[in-house]
Order: sequence, then structure tokens, then C-alpha cells
Amino acid sequence: MIEEFSNFLESFSVSYERCGTLFSFPDREVTIRLVPLESIDAAVAATDRGNDRADDGERCIYLYEDRWRSGGEVIQKRILAHLGHFNSIFARKCEPKPLKAQQAADFLQKYHSYGTARCKYRYGLFYSEKLVAVATFSAGRPMKRLIGGQERILDSYEWVRYASLPDCRISGGMGRLLDAFVNEVHPDEVMSYADYEWSSGDAYLRLGFEKVGEKPPMNFYVDRSTFKRISAKKASAERRFRGEDFPPEKYVLISNLGSAKYLRQYL
Repeated sequence: MIEEFSNFLESFSVSYERCGTLFSFPDREVTIRLVPLESIDAAVAATDRGNDRADDGERCIYLYEDRWRSGGEVIQKRILAHLGHFNSIFARKCEPKPLKAQQAADFLQKYHSYGTARCKYRYGLFYSEKLVAVATFSAGRPMKRLIGGQERILDSYEWVRYASLPDCRISGGMGRLLDAFVNEVHPDEVMSYADYEWSSGDAYLRLGFEKVGEKPPMNFYVDRSTFKRISAKKASAERRFRGEDFPPEKYVLISNLGSAKYLRQYL
């Protein structure tokens, strides 16, 4: 994986320095740590995340081998975008519109790390009539909160997914789609998660969210032939139901890095 990734960077004339599985880039405030499935890194990555932001402010992307091998051109474009190779679009030049379920699902299945997910509200950002970003939100649910020393029941929603075209940086895109949802639904609060494999969640802070907790790492089985991730929790339930197992010669058990939980209230 290391040699393959190095060749990929060199093919796009990306300057880098390497120390083991860690790649740094002289002109970018980001590092990339490769996580080969068969290495010790895959087992310890979840406990090593404390180093995901260096003293000089660099953030670290953890690129698991299954993501790299199954992502194809999409993951390559996403990596290049983090390294400065992207098309820049300003959200103020885009039009937010509600999306049909299948339209949103198709986009997320192709461009989001975890594919699509159940949701109630779907919005797309269109640039010159081309869909360039999608955000989805859950239905509301009542949540008890302590506001000004008094307990209140708030109408709470989850921001379930956000994804843009992998070779585009849409300045203000997340905020534009969030505003479209807020202006239509008028939530008391919106909650979301930032995937630690890619980000610590600074984009949410810029949108007025506060970090309120963390979600622990999750275990996945990775099929050695297809590099497809299967939730270990879901897989265990299916194994009990169908009598299947996940032998090590066919599957690798990994942990992701967990995620940060963010919350914004509209009171």
C-alpha cells in the first residue's frame, strides 16, 4: 500500500516526505497516515488518534487500506482535494433545492465514506444545474435539555450526512445547506458527528456548533477480496441468525477512530 500510495502522489507531482506510514507535505497543513489492514497500525489506530493534530496545527487524515482500495477514483480525488488539487466553487453561486430520496441516496452512496442512511429531509446544492453537494437530516425527536437552569423539551434533529463532489471545494456549502434545512423546519437544535478518520470537526465549529462529546470507535469486518466494510455489530446479529461466521482468512477485524459529537441550538 505504501509504495502504491507514493506512486499515486508522484504521478500528480505532489511533493511529500515520508516517515514509515506517515506522509507530510511541505506546502500543506495536513498529514496522511496510511493504515494497512495487516499492520499493527490497524489495531492501534483508534488509540493513536491523540496525535491527529500536531503542535503546528497540522491535521492528520487516517487512510485505511480498505478505503484506498475500494474507493477508486473517488477516494483519489478526495485525497488530492485535501492536498490542494480541487475545483473551487462558492456556495453563494449555488442554488439549494430539496431532493427526492433516490437522488440523494445515489449521490451519497457514491461520494460519502459510509454511503447513504435513513433520513427525512434531503437538500442538494446545484451549480450551473449540476448537483455538487448533498445534506440529509433526520426527523425530529424530543430531547430533555437544561436551559437557563430549567429543564425543557427541545425538538432535536440529526444532521445525518454531508458530501460534495470529491474534486470540489465548495466554500460555504455546508452552511448553505444547513440554512436551507433550518429555514424550512425551524429546529430547536441540530446535532451531528465528525468522522475522526478525516476531520476533528473544525467545519462544525465555524458554523456555530459546539463539541459536546465523542462517539467511541466502532468495529468492522473487512472482506479481504472486496475490501467492503461490514459493521461488526450488524454482522454479529446476522451471524447468529444465519449461522455464518467471519473467518480470519476471509475477513479482517478493524476499528475506526470514532467521531466527535457537535450540537447547535436555535433558541
